[in-house]
Amino acid sequence: MLQIIDREREQSLFPLWRMPFRPMFLGAAIWSCVALCIWLIQLRGIALPALRGGVTWHAHEMLFGFAGAVIVGFITTAMQTWTGLRAPTGGPLIALSALWLAARLGYLFAAVPVWLPVALESGFFLLAALLTSRRILAVRQWRNLFVIPALIVFAALAAAHWLLPAWQRSAGLVTLLLVTGMITIFGGRVIPFFTARRFHQQQRDKIAVLEIGSHCVVVALLLAVGFNLPKVVWGWLALAVGVLQLVRCMRWRPSLIWREPLLWSLHLSYWFVVLGFAMAFLAWSGIAPGLESGALHALAVGGIGGMILAMISRVTLGHSGRTLQCPRLMPLAFVALVVAALARVFWAPAGSAFLIAVAGWLLGYGLYLLYYAPMLVTPRTDGQAG
Repeated sequence: MLQIIDREREQSLFPLWRMPFRPMFLGAAIWSCVALCIWLIQLRGIALPALRGGVTWHAHEMLFGFAGAVIVGFITTAMQTWTGLRAPTGGPLIALSALWLAARLGYLFAAVPVWLPVALESGFFLLAALLTSRRILAVRQWRNLFVIPALIVFAALAAAHWLLPAWQRSAGLVTLLLVTGMITIFGGRVIPFFTARRFHQQQRDKIAVLEIGSHCVVVALLLAVGFNLPKVVWGWLALAVGVLQLVRCMRWRPSLIWREPLLWSLHLSYWFVVLGFAMAFLAWSGIAPGLESGALHALAVGGIGGMILAMISRVTLGHSGRTLQCPRLMPLAFVALVVAALARVFWAPAGSAFLIAVAGWLLGYGLYLLYYAPMLVTPRTDGQAG
C-alpha cells in the first residue's frame, strides 16, 4: 500500500513539486521548442556567437535534454505505481530539476566550460538512478530493475558525447537506440493495455518468445553499435528488431483505434519505430546507404518525439486527476508531429523540409503546453496527492 502521506506537507508544496512528471514534462516540452528554434536559426546562417550550438549540441539537447528529462520524469513517477512507495517530491525533486536546468544552460552558453554541464547532467541521471533504486530495492521489484543501469548508462553516454570526440557519433547513436529500446519496453506494456481497456476487451496474452526476443535483439544492436562491429551486422539486427516490433504492434488491435486520438497517436508513433529500423536495415546493410539520416530521424522525430507527446498527454491527464478526454486541438498536435517526422525523413535535406519539421514540432508541443502547462502547475482536480 502507498505510504501514509503527510497531507499538510503535501498541501504546503507548490503543485509543480508534488510529482516528478510535473517539472520534467513541462521543462522538456519547453526546452525542446527553445532548442529547435536556436537550431533552426543557426541552420539559416545566423550567427549566435554567445551560444554553443552546432550539430553536437542539437543532438545532445534533443536526446539527453529533452528525451532524458521525459524518461526520468516517467520512471520516477511510475515508480510509485510499481513499488507502492511515494515518488520523489519537494526537496529531492527540486534538486533533480535544478541539475537538469543548470546543465541545459551550461551547454547553451559557450563561455561555460563544458566539463561543468557534463558534471551537472551526469549528476542528474545518477540522482534519478539513486532515487529509483532505493524504491525498487526496498520492495524487491526486480521486474523494473533494468531502469537503474539504464539511467547510469545515460550518465556515462552524456559525458562521452561531449568529452570523447572520437566516440561522439557512436555515443549519440547508442543513446538514440537506448531511448528507442526503452520505448519498445514501456510502449509494449502500456499500448496494448490502454487499447484493450478502452474498448472493454481482454488484453491478448503476451508471447514470451516474442517479448524476450524483442528485448534481446535490441540489446544486441546496442552492443553491436557500441563496440563498432561491422555495419552489416547492425543492419541485420535492425531488421530483426523491426520485424519483431511489427509483429508485436499488429497484435495490439490497431483496427480499433482511429476514433481515439490518445490511442492512435501512440500506435502511429510505434509504427515510426518499425519504419526507422526498416530504413536502418537498408542503410546499414549497404542496400541504400543514403537512407541512414532518414532512418535515424524516423526513430528520433516520429518514434521518440511522437511517442513522448502521446504519452505525456495521457499521463498528465491521468496523474492530474482528470478524465482521459483529449483536449480539443490535441489531435492536431499529434498530426503535426507526424507531418514533422515525414518531412524530416523523406524530404530532407531540402531547406523547406527543416522548416516544416520544426514548425510541426513547435505546433505539436506548443499545443501541449497551451493545454497541459496549467494542469502541471495546479493541484489535482480530485484532491488526491500528487
